[in-house]
Amino acid sequence: MKKIKILLYADTLIRKYVKRLILIICFSLINLSTYQLINCLYSENTSESDSFSVFSKTPKPVEIIDIPTAEVVEYTSFKLSFRMHGSGGIIPKMVFGVFKPINIGMSWDINNLIGTGHNEIDTQPPAIFFKARIFSGGMIIPAIAIGYDGQGYGTYNDDTDKYQYREKGIYLTLTREFFIPGLETSFGCNIYDFDDDGLFGFIGFCYGIENKILFLGEYDNISSAPENRANLGAKIFITDKVDVGVAGRNLFRGPESERIAIIKYNGKF
Repeated sequence: MKKIKILLYADTLIRKYVKRLILIICFSLINLSTYQLINCLYSENTSESDSFSVFSKTPKPVEIIDIPTAEVVEYTSFKLSFRMHGSGGIIPKMVFGVFKPINIGMSWDINNLIGTGHNEIDTQPPAIFFKARIFSGGMIIPAIAIGYDGQGYGTYNDDTDKYQYREKGIYLTLTREFFIPGLETSFGCNIYDFDDDGLFGFIGFCYGIENKILFLGEYDNISSAPENRANLGAKIFITDKVDVGVAGRNLFRGPESERIAIIKYNGKF
């Protein structure tokens, strides 16, 4: 019994300091890059962006599976995606590149659209999306983006107006190539409820083979161990405008695990 109490206390202490460490790292990097904020909002430093990564053949994703990267949809472009999830629903999402480093968009959850039975099609209120890349990346500092995503996943509880897997809310994400050419790492933190919940962390990886396939992996919702989520997937580029991805969410959790498919179309306006 004494050993169990010691282990529980150690786990609580470790999680407490991990949260603080993530917060310190993220906001230290923000302070380092603040002086470039104004320039980045209106112009792109293409030389830094090109030297940031040799991973140039495979398109860089603006999100891995659930977690955001520091990449943005290009100016005058848009990204339309359809996410098919385990409850027979679909989440259309449209993101626009309204300025060079700024994206805005919206998603809409439509439940019971696919499948058998007599369940009526159910919809949830549209969710807002915003992302701004405040630093395009350099030799030392990763690319940095801040944003807001109001789209949750899983079962929607009408009594609490909350999703089973909560939205990202306000987030900070950093992306750069580490260790292996072509292996991009994204990590950061988010907060979705300022009253009840604290800070959450996330980290993800993607590795591309030319411009044909992208392997995806992420560890999300890092806070208390039972709520952490491991996701794995892959994306195939059908054309330069269309890609199809499949993924397993919340793996190793038995019935809580979920299989999803995502179709994306990239265009210009």
